[in-house]
Amino acid sequence: MNSPFELFGLTLNAGIAVSFLPALLAICTLTILMHRTSLVLALLSLIFAYYFNIVGIFGVVGVSCLFLMCFGFNYFKQVAVRWMLGFGIFIFVILFFIHAFPGVNNPLVIDSYSVSENAVPFSKHLNFDKLMVAIALMALVVPRGKSPKNAKAKQVFTVSTLVILLGLAGGVLSGLVEWDPKLSPILIGWVITNLFITCYAEEAFFRGFLQSQMQKLVQHHQFGQSITVAFSGLLFGIVHLPGGIAYTAIASLLGLGCAYGYQKTNNVLVPIYIHFVFNLIHFCFFTYPFLA
Repeated sequence: MNSPFELFGLTLNAGIAVSFLPALLAICTLTILMHRTSLVLALLSLIFAYYFNIVGIFGVVGVSCLFLMCFGFNYFKQVAVRWMLGFGIFIFVILFFIHAFPGVNNPLVIDSYSVSENAVPFSKHLNFDKLMVAIALMALVVPRGKSPKNAKAKQVFTVSTLVILLGLAGGVLSGLVEWDPKLSPILIGWVITNLFITCYAEEAFFRGFLQSQMQKLVQHHQFGQSITVAFSGLLFGIVHLPGGIAYTAIASLLGLGCAYGYQKTNNVLVPIYIHFVFNLIHFCFFTYPFLA
C-alpha cells in the first residue's frame, strides 16, 4: 500500500497522500470561511497521519495542544489568560516552524532536484507540522476582513508590485540569483506545497497572529500602524538570517510589503498571495532556490 509513486513532481505513497489530502482540503475550505468543516478535515488528517507514522503520539499531543490554545485564545476574554495562551501559541508555532517538536516526521517528497542548472539542489519536505499551524491559526485565531475598497486595493497593488520588483532586483544585484526563465516539471507540486503550506502558515502567523496582536497594543499610539508594519515585516526578515544578509534584506522587504497589505485590508489572504506571487516569479523566472 505504501509503494512510492510520483504525482505533480512529488514522490508520495498512499499513506502520505491520504494523510495530507484532508489537511489541504481544510486550507481550501478556510479560504471560503468554512471553519467547522476545516477543523473536521484537520482531525481526519491527524488521525491518518498517526496511523501512517507521519506523527507519533507526542506529535498528536502537540498539534492538539496548539488547536486547544488557539480555541482558548479566541474564546477567553481575560487579558491574563489571553497573554498566557498567546505565549503558548507563539512557542508551539516556532517549534513547529523549525521542525523541533518531537513526534513529527515530515516526509521528503523532492530530493536534491536541480530546478536550475547553476543552482544548489532543491529538496522539499511535506511539512505536516507547518500545515497544522496554518489550519489552527486560520480557523481559530486570524480575523478576516472584507474585500478592500478600490482605493485601498490600488494602493496595496502598487506597493506590493514595487516590493516584488525591488526584491527580485535585489536578488540579482546581490548575486543570489540570475535570470533563468523555465517551466519546471515539478511546478504543480511546488505550487501546492509553497502556497498551501509555506505561504498560508507563515502569513497566518506573522500577519494574522503577531501583527494583529501588535496592532492592538499600539492602536492609540500616533505612529501605531507604522510601528506594527515595521515590526511584522522586519521580524519576518530576521528569521531568515541563516540565509545571509542579502537574503534577510530581501525577506524583510517582502515582509514589509505583506505587512502593509494586511494593515490596509485586514484580510490575511492579501499577504498570502503577495508572498506567493513573489515566490512563484522567483521559481519560474530566476535561479531557484539560489546560485550554487
